[in-house]
Amino acid sequence: MNKQGSRGRAWGFGILAVLAVVVGLYALAFYGSPDGVKEQPFSMEKGSMPSLWYSVLWAHAVSAGVAIGIGWLQFVKRIRQRLPQFHRIIGYAYSVMLIIASFTGLYLAFYSDGGLSGHIGFSALSLMWLYTLYRALKSIIADRQPIAHGNWMTRNYALTCAAITLRIYTALAGALFGLDDTDDTFTVIAWLCWVPNLFVAEMIISRRIIARHR
Repeated sequence: MNKQGSRGRAWGFGILAVLAVVVGLYALAFYGSPDGVKEQPFSMEKGSMPSLWYSVLWAHAVSAGVAIGIGWLQFVKRIRQRLPQFHRIIGYAYSVMLIIASFTGLYLAFYSDGGLSGHIGFSALSLMWLYTLYRALKSIIADRQPIAHGNWMTRNYALTCAAITLRIYTALAGALFGLDDTDDTFTVIAWLCWVPNLFVAEMIISRRIIARHR
């Protein structure tokens, strides 16, 4: 059972890493150039937007894309143990990108689809992104508590993976229910893309605690 459980976790993590890299590369490929942001389908569907919105969208897409694309590396045990300096470099880069993505996400939330529910849901995601990052950095820099640091980073990256789950739920809404208008679906998906992720993170953390006390 233990071997099967370990194998299952390894497969799950591998799938997560692949999805994270794919989403990160997608963001960089389609939004990597500031001049090309207006030509993307998402931007065109929004209609006429303030010029600042396009710049913020570019900064958000690039920073969030880099963050999700490299963030999973922090959870690779071999890297933490054998390449601690590389682990710290990835952590610093991830943190900088996440701060940018969080603040730009707050701005974009006010223009999101899904009405008031969508605005609040995406704003809450950005705020929780910042809070969990703050707790993660404080726990390792000020408090010197690597276990707490790992737990808070697990929560934080679970929120980062909202970029994956949002796309999955959006696709499912269209395929299963014929709901293609994000102004309708984002009333729910703005919350669904990250709240369940936190529950999964808490389950992972609980299992770590149980394993340490065996």
